[in-house]
Amino acid sequence: MVFKNVFTENAALRYVNDRLLVTSALGRSWLMNTPFMTDEHMLQDELDRVGRMVALCQDEAHRASFRNIHEQFCQLNDIRPTVSLMNGDVVFDDIQFFEVKKTAIIARNVARIMQDMACQDYTMQEMTPLVEILDPEHTNIAHFYVYSAYSDRLAELREQMRGCEDAEQKEQLRFQAEQQEDLVRAELTRKVAPFQEALMGNLETLARLDVVVAKALLAIEWHACQPVIADATSYCQLRNPEVDEILQGQGKRFQPLDLSYGRETVLVTGANMAGKSVLLKTLSMAQYLMQFGFFIPAEQASVALVDEVISSIGDNQSEHSGLSSFAVEILTIDRIIRRAREGARVLALVDELARTTNPEEGKLLVNGFVTMTRKLAVTAVVTTHYSGIHVPCRRLRVRGLQLDGQQHITARTIADYMDYSLVETHDDEVPKEALTIAEMLGVDEEFLRVSKEGVDERNC
Repeated sequence: MVFKNVFTENAALRYVNDRLLVTSALGRSWLMNTPFMTDEHMLQDELDRVGRMVALCQDEAHRASFRNIHEQFCQLNDIRPTVSLMNGDVVFDDIQFFEVKKTAIIARNVARIMQDMACQDYTMQEMTPLVEILDPEHTNIAHFYVYSAYSDRLAELREQMRGCEDAEQKEQLRFQAEQQEDLVRAELTRKVAPFQEALMGNLETLARLDVVVAKALLAIEWHACQPVIADATSYCQLRNPEVDEILQGQGKRFQPLDLSYGRETVLVTGANMAGKSVLLKTLSMAQYLMQFGFFIPAEQASVALVDEVISSIGDNQSEHSGLSSFAVEILTIDRIIRRAREGARVLALVDELARTTNPEEGKLLVNGFVTMTRKLAVTAVVTTHYSGIHVPCRRLRVRGLQLDGQQHITARTIADYMDYSLVETHDDEVPKEALTIAEMLGVDEEFLRVSKEGVDERNC
């Protein structure tokens, strides 16, 4: 699984992708093919590289250097198809020589900048000999044509053409010059062939550097922390940058989350509008960020590695699947169980399981799923509206509405009175605030009275 497989289906990662300032097409390709890292050493190396880059980016002394690097990346193209032909078998044309020359100059320039900053994470192969082959006049300009300096005979023919006034003779000289140019191109192709491996390696290094710089800048923008790889997951003041940005546009703020869990099932209850879906999306985002080598927008984060994140959060379901929402949900539940049986470390995030079916069967399905996740030792966070979930498991409740009876609540202000923090609970009853919220919002009085009477009769 690589980044491009996930961000197309995950709204939070699409937001991350949009905010990430990867400059070059080469870097963008590298990002899209970044693996979901399950190997602890591989992931730790990437996180440490980002951490060192954050320190460099925050150093005012290096501001001009990073501007220079950005300028270099703006000129960097993905020429891997050209480099793959750079073995002497195919004679290059002027455009291909230009691509090679320009990339070699960029690699050399970036290598010098990184050396000046004492950054040793991005060592590149020496490109000066390759540049000198393609730049015999030592202009250090990313431009190429078959220079007269390559061949005395070519220089002689071009000089004769400049002084020739006879059209037929000039055409003959031009033909001879073109033949010499072809010979020069064949010779240059042979000379640059030994640099194929070094140039391909430098392209990889430049791509990685582009992505790591972008990750570092995003970490600084989000005041994100370097996560710690741990046996259990714990977040302190975890934020969802996308939701936070939306709320800031409304003059509000996102309430950060504190949450920890091990290899266990956590059942989360709370009223409508209590932020349970946002909670699950934020946990999904944080896990993906961690295992794709990003910092996490939190004050502190310790995260247990998983092999797969499997979510059932409603809006992740495809309208084009041809299945009902319930069918998609149940098939997702089945996938969680099957992957756990196969021995995979799964983080399961399930929002309001069986909410579209009748409450009696819904409760049975939730009880059954919690039983299975506990039996298979799945790390699962499950939200529900249902009371009567009797399977032993860890339980959390969203605090919900915090009122003193004096507030005037409107649709625009009700979120101001919601406390989205989580508290431990041992009660299997869920909060019943729907009618209270409707009443505070000034919903039709007769509708509310009839609804309350129905509730009273049912409880008799």
